Amino acid sequence: MAGVLTFDRYLLRSFWHVFLACFVATFGLVVVIDLLENLDELLAKSGDAGVLQIAWNIIEYYAFQSVFFLDRAGPSLMVIAVMVVLILFQRSGELHPLLSAGVPMYRVLLPLAGAAACVSAVLVFNQELVIPQIAYAAFENRGGTATAEVRVEPVYDHSTRISINGRRVRLANRTIEDAEFALPAPTIAGDLTILKASQALHQPARNGRPTGWLLKGVEPQWGDLQLTEAGRNVVLPGEKPDELFVVTAVTCDQLYKRNSSYTLLSTRELLRRIHSPAFGLVSVHRLVSHLHARLTQPLINVIAVFVVLPLMVRRESPGLVVDSAICGATMLVLLGIAQACLYAGQMQWAAPDLAAWVPVIVCGTVAAWLSGVIRT
Repeated sequence: MAGVLTFDRYLLRSFWHVFLACFVATFGLVVVIDLLENLDELLAKSGDAGVLQIAWNIIEYYAFQSVFFLDRAGPSLMVIAVMVVLILFQRSGELHPLLSAGVPMYRVLLPLAGAAACVSAVLVFNQELVIPQIAYAAFENRGGTATAEVRVEPVYDHSTRISINGRRVRLANRTIEDAEFALPAPTIAGDLTILKASQALHQPARNGRPTGWLLKGVEPQWGDLQLTEAGRNVVLPGEKPDELFVVTAVTCDQLYKRNSSYTLLSTRELLRRIHSPAFGLVSVHRLVSHLHARLTQPLINVIAVFVVLPLMVRRESPGLVVDSAICGATMLVLLGIAQACLYAGQMQWAAPDLAAWVPVIVCGTVAAWLSGVIRT
């Protein structure tokens, strides 16, 4: 028993060593390629900054990008790490003593499944707590001299019927420059009214005030508005004469890359938006599909390991090269099925829950079917 536990620790150390090496190697390759293609842009945006400042901008930028890279590549790196560990252990013959002692193969390799569960837990922590706090960095400038900014994509609030537009949005500060809020008639204002503000700052709900946008340097001002009774609950006066507060569930990230920015939100925020009346049916369906896919992803990560194990330690193995090729091809097929189901769910060809759980069922079935071919 003590020998098995010692081997467990050895196996886990090998897995984490390979996983970290794969992460550093792949992300390092991404950094090198990105720097070669965009070094001129980085130097131009850094201006007259010294070498140390440029180096710091590079480190800061790619430190944020490593978080997003881990979220996207983590499951693949986990499977690759399991395959590499099994190849190394079989080449060195380190599995044979335990098998000769009568220890089942699944018991020998159980730490790999536990390591996969740990990686999935780290990915969930990263997705729920880290990425939502630094989501703006996904669109940060390489130069590091200015806050990330992108052009505004106009958005429509389906609950208040207010249209929001502007020149550009600063992501880190959650502000819109040259903002325009169109108040519909006759629900909010007596006539169609366009509020033009030099800056609009998004503010979350606090101190009894709902979430919304604080408009600064706004025209027309509060005294010049012809608001309905419902409009006075939506458009509120600010602390200064040239300020207004517009109550709306539309947040900053909806004003840019709406087809992908919601993937950087936490599950709690996704649930809030799904139940919010401010979003259209198409947006809600996309959010529901992504939510189901996010909930099933940790299961798929662990099941993928149970697919890899019997393929890499087959009872009648033709060789490590062939086993690795078959395992890689199987993973690509399962990945293709998962992506096809996700696409079908987003395009409303299938129910979101069905599209998310079909890959789990398929991967689980394959893992159960392959369990009989593992070496004993």
